[in-house]
Amino acid sequence: MPRLRSTACLAVLLSGLLPVTGCARVCPAIGWNNSVTVALAGDTRNVAWVQLCTPDACSRATERPTPQPVSPSPTTTPTGANGLGFPPGGGPAVHRIAVENVGADTWRFSFDMDSPGSATVRALDAVGGTLAEEKVQLNWQRIGGTADCGGPSTAAPVTLAVSP
Repeated sequence: MPRLRSTACLAVLLSGLLPVTGCARVCPAIGWNNSVTVALAGDTRNVAWVQLCTPDACSRATERPTPQPVSPSPTTTPTGANGLGFPPGGGPAVHRIAVENVGADTWRFSFDMDSPGSATVRALDAVGGTLAEEKVQLNWQRIGGTADCGGPSTAAPVTLAVSP
């Protein structure tokens, strides 16, 4: 009889755990980068660097930037992988934008799990002067992961016209 009671208790406990574990969503990706490519058109002879700014952050403005402390802006969108809306440690996320020159007149910008709706793109000369600037809307399409868990996205390529 005691063995039957133990088996019955175990069955009740396991049936109580089944809904908790059976419906849990498990997301394999713990982080990803979203990216957009900017191609220059026109007179690009004096372009030394391309910069992209969102309402929350800017990519570096030179090939060899000086280190600067980064602090969140008042408009930073809270995001975070811990499900609480903020990264571990609390406070709003700091959005960093990586930039890479991938061709003669082509630049790729990457965002850590961020997909801003708009950006300002600038072509800069060797001393940091603006040769061309345009505000653009970024239209994102997920290229990996799932609708429930998210995943990497890419935005439609942007073309920035540079005049002589």
